[in-house]
Amino acid sequence: MGLDRANIITLGSALPPAVGIFGRLEALLARPDTELDAIVDLVRVDPALTFQIIRLGNSAFYGLKNRCDSLEQAVSRIGFGDIHSLVGLVAARHACQQDLRAYQISARQFWENAVATGQLMAALAAANGTDARQAYSTGLLRNLGRIVLNNHAGAVRYPGAAVAPDLAAWERENYGTTAGEVGAVLLEHWRFSPDTIAAVRGHLDPAAAEAPVLLLHVAAGLAESWGMGIPGEAGGWSRDAAVLARAGLSEDICRAATASAQIAYDKIAGIQWANAA
Repeated sequence: MGLDRANIITLGSALPPAVGIFGRLEALLARPDTELDAIVDLVRVDPALTFQIIRLGNSAFYGLKNRCDSLEQAVSRIGFGDIHSLVGLVAARHACQQDLRAYQISARQFWENAVATGQLMAALAAANGTDARQAYSTGLLRNLGRIVLNNHAGAVRYPGAAVAPDLAAWERENYGTTAGEVGAVLLEHWRFSPDTIAAVRGHLDPAAAEAPVLLLHVAAGLAESWGMGIPGEAGGWSRDAAVLARAGLSEDICRAATASAQIAYDKIAGIQWANAA
């Protein structure tokens, strides 16, 4: 029941287009010469994404005094920095609309884990001096592969943590791969950064040497401690002194970053998506 690269990309093509646009936007924003028109043209490729960006630009989430009537106005007023966060948020929201029945995870639970991990990654990266924008993307999309495995025609139902306490091991046994590896294939296809790809692929391993990989490991463990984890992953997270040091972190940094991320998470949790007009 293994999945090869071609199968993964085919299955990934059924995901909302906003996810791929998010990757292209990240690459655009990494260039110092990117202009507003290029961002607007990219976002406009997806009408659903465009509509939601304008709606959120007019919502209490941003508190803009004057109404935005076009995508150009919304992007201009929100700004280059925040447009990345907002597109990522909408992309994740679009991807998390359905329950993951194969994993027995509700859409709400999946969405909460994505947002919590994304905000924790951004806060940890800001504290240790790495790229917060890239870290945010990494956290937000770390479970992308689980959507693909859930939608695979041969999907089998996860029996729960009591029976299979190591979710990644269960995935490998049943699919010949893991969600991290599947997600990494898609992120590479969509041209996300090498650090993001490596982190999504390898973040379950606390023995990993690379700081971006360990940063995601720590962030996912902190999300678990919030009560926003994924069933079958609780026993896999480590935050001992050696792991934190290799990630460029400390317990003090983790506490401060967690407090900052909680504020950001609470703001996002308060969005009235159906009424953001």
